[in-house]
Amino acid sequence: MQKMRYTDGDPDHADSDKTFTVEEAVDCIGLGCFQWRIFIVSGLITAADALEMLLLAVLSPVLRCSFGLTDFQVALITTVVFCGMGTFAPIWGIVGDKIGRKSTLVNVTLCIGYFGLLTAASPNYIWILILRGMVGVGMGGSPQGFTLLAEYLPSKNRAKVLIFSQIFWAAGSMFEILLAALVIPTIGWRWLLAFSAIPVLTVVPLLWFIPESARYLVATGQYDKALRNLNYAAKVNKSKLPEGRLVKSQVQTETGRVRDLFSREYLRSTLQLWMLWFGTAFAYYGMVLASAEILRVENEKNSHSCKCNYLTSEDYKTMIISTLGEFICLPVNMLLIDCIGRRLTGSLNLAGTGIFFLLLQLSVPRWLLTTFMFAVRGFSSATFNWIYIYSSEVYPTSVRTVGMGMASAWARVGAMITPFVAQVVLAASVTAATWVYGLICLSCAAVAFFLPIETKGRPMPQTVVYDSFQ
Repeated sequence: MQKMRYTDGDPDHADSDKTFTVEEAVDCIGLGCFQWRIFIVSGLITAADALEMLLLAVLSPVLRCSFGLTDFQVALITTVVFCGMGTFAPIWGIVGDKIGRKSTLVNVTLCIGYFGLLTAASPNYIWILILRGMVGVGMGGSPQGFTLLAEYLPSKNRAKVLIFSQIFWAAGSMFEILLAALVIPTIGWRWLLAFSAIPVLTVVPLLWFIPESARYLVATGQYDKALRNLNYAAKVNKSKLPEGRLVKSQVQTETGRVRDLFSREYLRSTLQLWMLWFGTAFAYYGMVLASAEILRVENEKNSHSCKCNYLTSEDYKTMIISTLGEFICLPVNMLLIDCIGRRLTGSLNLAGTGIFFLLLQLSVPRWLLTTFMFAVRGFSSATFNWIYIYSSEVYPTSVRTVGMGMASAWARVGAMITPFVAQVVLAASVTAATWVYGLICLSCAAVAFFLPIETKGRPMPQTVVYDSFQ
Protein backbone atom coordinates (compact mmCIF):
# COMPACT_ATOMS: atom_id res chain seq x y z
CA MET A 1 0.00 0.00 0.00
CA GLN A 2 0.97 3.63 -0.37
CA LYS A 3 0.57 6.42 2.08
CA MET A 4 1.05 10.10 1.32
CA ARG A 5 2.89 12.39 3.68
CA TYR A 6 4.92 15.58 3.72
CA THR A 7 8.44 15.69 5.09
CA ASP A 8 10.39 18.65 6.34
CA GLY A 9 13.76 19.60 4.97
CA ASP A 10 15.82 18.28 2.10
CA PRO A 11 17.88 15.11 2.32
CA ASP A 12 20.57 16.71 0.18
CA HIS A 13 21.14 19.35 2.87
CA ALA A 14 20.39 17.30 5.99
CA ASP A 15 23.54 18.50 7.73
CA SER A 16 22.83 22.21 7.29
CA ASP A 17 22.34 24.01 10.60
CA LYS A 18 19.93 26.57 9.20
CA THR A 19 17.60 26.13 6.29
CA PHE A 20 14.41 27.73 5.03
CA THR A 21 11.73 26.89 2.49
CA VAL A 22 10.05 29.09 -0.11
CA GLU A 23 6.94 29.25 2.09
CA GLU A 24 9.02 30.57 5.00
CA ALA A 25 10.89 32.99 2.74
CA VAL A 26 7.68 34.44 1.27
CA ASP A 27 6.19 34.84 4.75
CA CYS A 28 9.39 36.52 5.95
CA ILE A 29 9.51 38.90 2.96
CA GLY A 30 5.97 40.02 3.74
CA LEU A 31 3.47 41.91 1.63
CA GLY A 32 4.82 44.97 -0.15
CA CYS A 33 5.59 46.67 -3.47
CA PHE A 34 6.97 43.46 -4.94
CA GLN A 35 3.63 41.66 -4.69
CA TRP A 36 1.64 44.72 -5.76
CA ARG A 37 3.58 44.84 -9.05
CA ILE A 38 2.56 41.25 -9.80
CA PHE A 39 -0.94 42.06 -8.55
CA ILE A 40 -1.33 44.83 -11.14
CA VAL A 41 -0.01 42.78 -14.08
CA SER A 42 -2.08 39.75 -13.11
CA GLY A 43 -5.08 42.02 -12.62
CA LEU A 44 -4.71 43.59 -16.05
CA ILE A 45 -4.77 40.11 -17.61
CA THR A 46 -7.91 39.37 -15.61
CA ALA A 47 -9.53 42.63 -16.74
CA ALA A 48 -8.66 41.88 -20.37
CA ASP A 49 -10.26 38.44 -19.99
CA ALA A 50 -13.39 40.07 -18.61
CA LEU A 51 -13.61 42.29 -21.69
CA GLU A 52 -13.50 39.26 -23.97
CA MET A 53 -16.12 37.45 -21.85
CA LEU A 54 -18.65 40.29 -21.54
CA LEU A 55 -18.18 40.91 -25.24
CA LEU A 56 -20.06 37.66 -25.86
CA ALA A 57 -23.17 38.96 -24.10
CA VAL A 58 -23.38 42.40 -25.74
CA LEU A 59 -22.35 41.11 -29.17
CA SER A 60 -24.99 38.37 -29.45
CA PRO A 61 -28.02 40.60 -30.20
CA VAL A 62 -26.03 42.54 -32.83
CA LEU A 63 -24.70 39.48 -34.67
CA ARG A 64 -28.16 37.92 -34.57
CA CYS A 65 -29.40 40.85 -36.65
CA SER A 66 -26.30 41.43 -38.81
CA PHE A 67 -26.02 37.82 -40.03
CA GLY A 68 -29.64 36.71 -39.54
CA LEU A 69 -28.68 34.03 -37.02
CA THR A 70 -30.90 31.53 -35.23
CA ASP A 71 -30.83 31.04 -31.44
CA PHE A 72 -28.66 27.94 -31.92
CA GLN A 73 -26.14 29.81 -34.09
CA VAL A 74 -25.91 32.65 -31.57
CA ALA A 75 -25.26 30.18 -28.75
CA LEU A 76 -22.57 28.46 -30.83
CA ILE A 77 -20.50 31.68 -30.94
CA THR A 78 -20.11 31.49 -27.17
CA THR A 79 -19.67 27.73 -27.11
CA VAL A 80 -16.67 27.72 -29.49
CA VAL A 81 -14.84 30.15 -27.18
CA PHE A 82 -15.29 27.83 -24.23
CA CYS A 83 -14.50 24.82 -26.39
CA GLY A 84 -11.09 26.35 -27.06
CA MET A 85 -10.67 27.19 -23.39
CA GLY A 86 -11.73 23.74 -22.20
CA THR A 87 -9.51 21.90 -24.66
CA PHE A 88 -6.39 23.93 -23.92
CA ALA A 89 -6.82 24.73 -20.21
CA PRO A 90 -5.20 21.43 -19.10
CA ILE A 91 -2.56 21.77 -21.83
CA TRP A 92 -1.61 25.26 -20.64
CA GLY A 93 -1.61 23.87 -17.09
CA ILE A 94 0.92 21.19 -18.00
CA VAL A 95 2.99 23.75 -19.90
CA GLY A 96 2.93 26.08 -16.89
CA ASP A 97 4.26 23.34 -14.63
CA LYS A 98 6.93 22.41 -17.19
CA ILE A 99 8.31 25.72 -18.50
CA GLY A 100 7.05 28.16 -15.89
CA ARG A 101 4.17 30.51 -15.22
CA LYS A 102 5.71 33.64 -16.74
CA SER A 103 6.71 32.14 -20.10
CA THR A 104 3.29 30.58 -20.46
CA LEU A 105 1.57 33.90 -19.76
CA VAL A 106 3.48 35.61 -22.58
CA ASN A 107 2.18 33.05 -25.09
CA VAL A 108 -1.33 33.19 -23.64
CA THR A 109 -1.69 36.98 -23.86
CA LEU A 110 -0.30 37.11 -27.40
CA CYS A 111 -2.77 34.45 -28.52
CA ILE A 112 -5.77 36.25 -27.00
CA GLY A 113 -4.84 39.66 -28.39
CA TYR A 114 -3.81 38.51 -31.88
CA PHE A 115 -6.91 36.44 -32.63
CA GLY A 116 -9.14 38.98 -30.90
CA LEU A 117 -7.99 41.63 -33.36
CA LEU A 118 -8.41 39.29 -36.32
CA THR A 119 -12.03 38.61 -35.33
CA ALA A 120 -12.84 42.27 -36.02
CA ALA A 121 -12.13 41.60 -39.70
CA SER A 122 -14.23 38.43 -39.93
CA PRO A 123 -15.92 38.32 -43.35
CA ASN A 124 -18.69 35.92 -42.28
CA TYR A 125 -20.19 33.83 -39.50
CA ILE A 126 -17.86 30.82 -40.02
CA TRP A 127 -14.75 32.97 -39.60
CA ILE A 128 -16.20 34.47 -36.42
CA LEU A 129 -16.54 30.94 -35.02
CA ILE A 130 -12.99 29.98 -35.98
CA LEU A 131 -11.31 33.12 -34.66
CA ARG A 132 -13.34 33.30 -31.44
CA GLY A 133 -12.40 29.67 -30.85
CA MET A 134 -8.72 30.65 -31.11
CA VAL A 135 -9.30 33.46 -28.62
CA GLY A 136 -10.68 30.78 -26.31
CA VAL A 137 -7.51 28.73 -26.79
CA GLY A 138 -5.48 31.59 -25.33
CA MET A 139 -7.95 32.30 -22.55
CA GLY A 140 -7.59 28.72 -21.36
CA GLY A 141 -4.19 29.68 -19.96
CA SER A 142 -5.14 32.92 -18.23
CA PRO A 143 -5.35 31.33 -14.72
CA GLN A 144 -1.53 31.21 -14.84
CA GLY A 145 -1.48 34.86 -13.75
CA PHE A 146 -3.61 34.09 -10.71
CA THR A 147 -1.32 31.18 -9.82
CA LEU A 148 1.83 33.31 -10.13
CA LEU A 149 0.37 35.93 -7.81
CA ALA A 150 -0.80 33.35 -5.26
CA GLU A 151 2.65 31.75 -5.09
CA TYR A 152 4.31 34.99 -3.99
CA LEU A 153 1.76 35.97 -1.33
CA PRO A 154 2.41 35.46 2.40
CA SER A 155 0.02 32.93 3.91
CA LYS A 156 -1.64 35.45 6.25
CA ASN A 157 -2.43 37.86 3.39
CA ARG A 158 -3.07 35.40 0.57
CA ALA A 159 -6.86 35.06 0.74
CA LYS A 160 -7.59 38.76 1.15
CA VAL A 161 -5.29 39.87 -1.67
CA LEU A 162 -6.68 37.22 -4.04
CA ILE A 163 -10.21 38.29 -3.17
CA PHE A 164 -9.34 41.93 -3.80
CA SER A 165 -7.93 40.96 -7.21
CA GLN A 166 -11.53 40.29 -8.27
CA ILE A 167 -11.93 44.05 -8.63
CA PHE A 168 -10.09 43.81 -11.96
CA TRP A 169 -12.63 41.36 -13.38
CA ALA A 170 -15.53 43.50 -12.16
CA ALA A 171 -13.92 46.65 -13.58
CA GLY A 172 -13.25 44.95 -16.91
CA SER A 173 -16.87 43.76 -17.09
CA MET A 174 -18.16 47.24 -16.36
CA PHE A 175 -15.83 48.83 -18.89
CA GLU A 176 -16.95 46.42 -21.65
CA ILE A 177 -20.63 47.25 -21.20
CA LEU A 178 -19.90 50.99 -21.21
CA LEU A 179 -17.71 50.53 -24.28
CA ALA A 180 -20.46 48.57 -26.04
CA ALA A 181 -23.05 51.25 -25.23
CA LEU A 182 -20.80 53.87 -26.84
CA VAL A 183 -19.31 51.95 -29.77
CA ILE A 184 -22.05 49.68 -31.16
CA PRO A 185 -24.65 52.40 -31.86
CA THR A 186 -22.04 54.74 -33.40
CA ILE A 187 -19.20 53.00 -35.27
CA GLY A 188 -20.32 49.35 -35.09
CA TRP A 189 -19.55 45.98 -33.56
CA ARG A 190 -16.28 45.39 -35.44
CA TRP A 191 -14.67 48.33 -33.65
CA LEU A 192 -15.91 46.93 -30.35
CA LEU A 193 -14.05 43.69 -31.10
CA ALA A 194 -10.85 45.59 -31.91
CA PHE A 195 -11.01 47.84 -28.85
CA SER A 196 -11.69 44.81 -26.62
CA ALA A 197 -8.57 42.99 -27.86
CA ILE A 198 -6.07 45.83 -27.47
CA PRO A 199 -5.81 45.86 -23.62
CA VAL A 200 -4.45 42.31 -23.37
CA LEU A 201 -1.64 43.13 -25.83
CA THR A 202 -0.52 46.03 -23.64
CA VAL A 203 0.17 43.52 -20.86
CA VAL A 204 2.81 41.61 -22.87
CA PRO A 205 5.70 44.07 -22.33
CA LEU A 206 4.79 44.36 -18.64
CA LEU A 207 5.33 40.62 -18.16
CA TRP A 208 9.07 41.07 -18.69
CA PHE A 209 9.21 43.12 -15.47
CA ILE A 210 7.82 40.45 -13.16
CA PRO A 211 9.80 37.39 -12.02
CA GLU A 212 9.14 33.71 -12.48
CA SER A 213 7.55 31.91 -9.53
CA ALA A 214 10.14 30.96 -6.91
CA ARG A 215 7.95 28.01 -5.93
CA TYR A 216 8.05 26.72 -9.50
CA LEU A 217 11.84 27.22 -9.70
CA VAL A 218 12.42 25.26 -6.49
CA ALA A 219 10.01 22.54 -7.62
CA THR A 220 12.10 22.14 -10.79
CA GLY A 221 15.43 22.24 -8.93
CA GLN A 222 16.49 25.75 -10.05
CA TYR A 223 17.64 26.91 -6.62
CA ASP A 224 19.95 29.70 -7.77
CA LYS A 225 17.22 31.40 -9.80
CA ALA A 226 14.69 30.94 -7.02
CA LEU A 227 17.04 32.48 -4.46
CA ARG A 228 17.82 35.36 -6.81
CA ASN A 229 14.12 36.11 -7.21
CA LEU A 230 13.49 35.89 -3.47
CA ASN A 231 16.43 38.20 -2.74
CA TYR A 232 15.05 40.68 -5.25
CA ALA A 233 11.62 40.47 -3.63
CA ALA A 234 13.14 41.09 -0.20
CA LYS A 235 15.08 44.08 -1.54
CA VAL A 236 11.98 45.65 -3.11
CA ASN A 237 9.97 45.10 0.08
CA LYS A 238 12.88 46.38 2.22
CA SER A 239 13.00 43.15 4.21
CA LYS A 240 15.36 40.19 4.55
CA LEU A 241 15.25 36.49 3.86
CA PRO A 242 15.59 34.02 6.74
CA GLU A 243 19.12 32.95 7.61
CA GLY A 244 20.37 29.71 6.13
CA ARG A 245 20.07 27.79 2.90
CA LEU A 246 17.03 27.52 0.63
CA VAL A 247 15.76 23.93 0.59
CA LYS A 248 12.82 21.94 -0.66
CA SER A 249 10.01 21.60 1.84
CA GLN A 250 9.43 17.99 0.80
CA VAL A 251 11.18 15.25 -1.14
CA GLN A 252 11.04 16.34 -4.76
CA THR A 253 8.75 14.73 -7.34
CA GLU A 254 8.33 15.43 -11.02
CA THR A 255 6.30 18.55 -11.77
CA GLY A 256 3.14 18.61 -13.87
CA ARG A 257 2.35 14.93 -13.26
CA VAL A 258 -1.37 14.49 -13.87
CA ARG A 259 -1.64 11.21 -11.96
CA ASP A 260 -0.80 13.04 -8.73
CA LEU A 261 -4.23 14.68 -8.93
CA PHE A 262 -5.75 11.21 -8.46
CA SER A 263 -3.50 10.18 -5.59
CA ARG A 264 -5.01 9.00 -2.33
CA GLU A 265 -4.70 12.44 -0.76
CA TYR A 266 -6.25 14.41 -3.62
CA LEU A 267 -8.66 12.10 -5.46
CA ARG A 268 -11.82 13.23 -3.67
CA SER A 269 -10.79 16.89 -3.78
CA THR A 270 -10.11 16.65 -7.51
CA LEU A 271 -13.47 15.08 -8.35
CA GLN A 272 -15.45 17.51 -6.20
CA LEU A 273 -13.52 20.49 -7.58
CA TRP A 274 -14.37 19.40 -11.11
CA MET A 275 -18.07 19.43 -10.20
CA LEU A 276 -17.72 22.84 -8.55
CA TRP A 277 -15.81 24.41 -11.45
CA PHE A 278 -18.46 23.06 -13.83
CA GLY A 279 -21.33 24.49 -11.78
CA THR A 280 -19.59 27.81 -11.08
CA ALA A 281 -18.87 28.51 -14.75
CA PHE A 282 -22.28 27.23 -15.84
CA ALA A 283 -24.01 29.68 -13.48
CA TYR A 284 -21.73 32.70 -13.88
CA TYR A 285 -21.53 32.74 -17.67
CA GLY A 286 -25.18 31.74 -17.81
CA MET A 287 -26.07 34.94 -15.98
CA VAL A 288 -23.76 37.01 -18.18
CA LEU A 289 -25.49 35.71 -21.30
CA ALA A 290 -28.97 35.54 -19.81
CA SER A 291 -28.87 39.19 -18.73
CA ALA A 292 -28.89 40.32 -22.36
CA GLU A 293 -31.33 37.59 -23.43
CA ILE A 294 -33.85 38.29 -20.65
CA LEU A 295 -33.90 41.95 -21.64
CA ARG A 296 -34.18 41.05 -25.32
CA VAL A 297 -37.10 38.69 -24.64
CA GLU A 298 -38.77 41.39 -22.56
CA ASN A 299 -38.34 43.92 -25.39
CA GLU A 300 -39.74 41.39 -27.85
CA LYS A 301 -42.86 40.93 -25.73
CA ASN A 302 -43.36 44.65 -25.31
CA SER A 303 -42.83 45.50 -28.99
CA HIS A 304 -44.49 42.34 -30.42
CA SER A 305 -41.72 42.33 -33.08
CA CYS A 306 -39.28 39.75 -34.40
CA LYS A 307 -36.22 38.51 -32.51
CA CYS A 308 -34.00 41.11 -34.15
CA ASN A 309 -34.00 43.59 -31.29
CA TYR A 310 -30.91 45.63 -30.42
CA LEU A 311 -30.28 46.44 -26.78
CA THR A 312 -31.63 49.86 -25.82
CA SER A 313 -29.99 52.50 -23.64
CA GLU A 314 -32.29 51.35 -20.81
CA ASP A 315 -31.08 47.77 -21.30
CA TYR A 316 -27.43 48.85 -21.09
CA LYS A 317 -28.28 50.76 -17.91
CA THR A 318 -29.80 47.63 -16.38
CA MET A 319 -26.75 45.57 -17.35
CA ILE A 320 -24.39 48.16 -15.87
CA ILE A 321 -26.29 48.18 -12.56
CA SER A 322 -26.41 44.38 -12.41
CA THR A 323 -22.68 44.21 -13.18
CA LEU A 324 -22.05 46.37 -10.11
CA GLY A 325 -23.13 43.29 -8.18
CA GLU A 326 -19.72 41.80 -8.93
CA PHE A 327 -18.17 44.31 -6.56
CA ILE A 328 -20.16 42.93 -3.59
CA CYS A 329 -18.11 39.75 -3.70
CA LEU A 330 -15.14 41.71 -2.34
CA PRO A 331 -16.54 42.55 1.12
CA VAL A 332 -18.59 39.33 1.28
CA ASN A 333 -15.62 37.02 0.68
CA MET A 334 -13.21 39.14 2.72
CA LEU A 335 -15.53 38.93 5.72
CA LEU A 336 -16.34 35.25 5.39
CA ILE A 337 -13.38 33.35 3.93
CA ASP A 338 -11.00 33.73 6.90
CA CYS A 339 -13.83 33.84 9.43
CA ILE A 340 -15.96 30.79 8.66
CA GLY A 341 -13.51 29.02 6.34
CA ARG A 342 -13.24 28.28 2.64
CA ARG A 343 -15.75 25.44 2.38
CA LEU A 344 -18.66 27.18 4.08
CA THR A 345 -17.99 30.43 2.19
CA GLY A 346 -18.23 28.62 -1.14
CA SER A 347 -21.39 26.83 -0.06
CA LEU A 348 -23.12 30.07 0.96
CA ASN A 349 -22.13 31.81 -2.30
CA LEU A 350 -23.49 28.97 -4.42
CA ALA A 351 -26.73 28.81 -2.42
CA GLY A 352 -27.22 32.57 -2.88
CA THR A 353 -26.64 32.25 -6.62
CA GLY A 354 -29.21 29.46 -6.90
CA ILE A 355 -31.91 31.20 -4.88
CA PHE A 356 -31.73 34.47 -6.81
CA PHE A 357 -31.56 32.63 -10.13
CA LEU A 358 -34.91 31.04 -9.28
CA LEU A 359 -36.38 34.48 -8.55
CA LEU A 360 -35.60 35.65 -12.11
CA GLN A 361 -38.59 33.69 -13.44
CA LEU A 362 -41.03 35.95 -11.58
CA SER A 363 -42.92 38.65 -13.47
CA VAL A 364 -41.75 41.76 -11.62
CA PRO A 365 -41.07 45.46 -12.34
CA ARG A 366 -37.78 46.33 -14.08
CA TRP A 367 -36.19 47.68 -10.88
CA LEU A 368 -36.82 44.42 -9.00
CA LEU A 369 -35.61 42.33 -11.95
CA THR A 370 -32.44 44.44 -11.94
CA THR A 371 -32.06 43.74 -8.20
CA PHE A 372 -32.30 39.98 -8.76
CA MET A 373 -29.76 40.16 -11.59
CA PHE A 374 -27.50 42.27 -9.35
CA ALA A 375 -27.63 39.57 -6.66
CA VAL A 376 -26.96 36.69 -9.06
CA ARG A 377 -23.97 38.50 -10.56
CA GLY A 378 -22.65 39.25 -7.07
CA PHE A 379 -22.96 35.74 -5.64
CA SER A 380 -21.82 33.97 -8.83
CA SER A 381 -18.80 36.27 -9.11
CA ALA A 382 -18.00 35.65 -5.43
CA THR A 383 -18.17 31.91 -6.14
CA PHE A 384 -15.72 32.20 -9.03
CA ASN A 385 -13.38 34.23 -6.86
CA TRP A 386 -13.65 31.61 -4.11
CA ILE A 387 -13.05 28.59 -6.37
CA TYR A 388 -9.83 30.12 -7.72
CA ILE A 389 -8.55 30.76 -4.20
CA TYR A 390 -9.45 27.33 -2.88
CA SER A 391 -8.00 25.48 -5.89
CA SER A 392 -4.72 27.41 -5.74
CA GLU A 393 -4.38 26.58 -2.03
CA VAL A 394 -5.39 22.92 -2.00
CA TYR A 395 -2.93 21.62 -4.64
CA PRO A 396 0.87 21.47 -4.13
CA THR A 397 3.19 23.58 -6.30
CA SER A 398 4.33 20.59 -8.36
CA VAL A 399 0.81 20.15 -9.79
CA ARG A 400 -0.86 23.46 -8.97
CA THR A 401 -1.29 24.80 -12.49
CA VAL A 402 -2.08 21.41 -14.02
CA GLY A 403 -4.61 20.86 -11.23
CA MET A 404 -6.23 24.22 -11.87
CA GLY A 405 -5.97 23.64 -15.61
CA MET A 406 -7.81 20.31 -15.41
CA ALA A 407 -10.46 21.81 -13.14
CA SER A 408 -10.74 24.83 -15.42
CA ALA A 409 -11.39 22.46 -18.32
CA TRP A 410 -14.52 21.29 -16.53
CA ALA A 411 -15.51 24.91 -16.06
CA ARG A 412 -15.30 25.30 -19.81
CA VAL A 413 -17.54 22.26 -20.28
CA GLY A 414 -20.12 24.05 -18.15
CA ALA A 415 -19.53 27.24 -20.09
CA MET A 416 -19.92 25.40 -23.42
CA ILE A 417 -23.32 24.05 -22.36
CA THR A 418 -24.67 27.20 -20.72
CA PRO A 419 -25.25 29.23 -23.94
CA PHE A 420 -27.83 26.67 -25.06
CA VAL A 421 -29.69 27.14 -21.77
CA ALA A 422 -29.25 30.93 -21.54
CA GLN A 423 -29.90 31.68 -25.22
CA VAL A 424 -31.97 28.77 -26.57
CA VAL A 425 -33.97 27.30 -23.67
CA LEU A 426 -34.49 30.74 -22.14
CA ALA A 427 -35.89 32.09 -25.40
CA ALA A 428 -38.55 29.38 -25.21
CA SER A 429 -39.13 29.40 -21.44
CA VAL A 430 -37.54 31.65 -18.82
CA THR A 431 -38.99 29.41 -16.09
CA ALA A 432 -37.34 26.24 -17.40
CA ALA A 433 -33.95 27.94 -17.81
CA THR A 434 -33.93 29.48 -14.32
CA TRP A 435 -34.87 26.17 -12.69
CA VAL A 436 -31.95 24.47 -14.42
CA TYR A 437 -29.54 27.09 -13.07
CA GLY A 438 -31.10 27.16 -9.62
CA LEU A 439 -30.97 23.41 -9.06
CA ILE A 440 -27.39 23.06 -10.30
CA CYS A 441 -26.23 25.89 -8.00
CA LEU A 442 -27.97 24.43 -4.94
CA SER A 443 -26.49 21.00 -5.67
CA CYS A 444 -23.01 22.50 -5.92
CA ALA A 445 -23.57 24.30 -2.61
CA ALA A 446 -23.85 20.88 -0.96
CA VAL A 447 -20.71 19.64 -2.77
CA ALA A 448 -18.72 22.65 -1.52
CA PHE A 449 -19.88 22.08 2.04
CA PHE A 450 -18.49 18.52 1.99
CA LEU A 451 -15.06 19.26 0.47
CA PRO A 452 -12.51 17.04 2.27
CA ILE A 453 -9.78 19.66 2.89
CA GLU A 454 -10.22 23.02 4.63
CA THR A 455 -7.39 25.29 3.43
CA LYS A 456 -7.95 28.09 5.95
CA GLY A 457 -4.63 28.61 7.77
CA ARG A 458 -3.02 25.72 5.83
CA PRO A 459 0.42 26.36 4.28
CA MET A 460 0.59 25.90 0.50
CA PRO A 461 2.21 22.46 0.01
CA GLN A 462 5.19 22.26 -2.33
CA THR A 463 4.96 18.73 -3.75
CA VAL A 464 3.37 15.31 -3.41
CA VAL A 465 5.29 12.54 -1.65
CA TYR A 466 4.49 8.84 -1.50
CA ASP A 467 5.72 6.43 1.14
CA SER A 468 5.48 2.68 1.05
CA PHE A 469 4.63 0.83 4.24
CA GLN A 470 3.78 -2.74 5.19
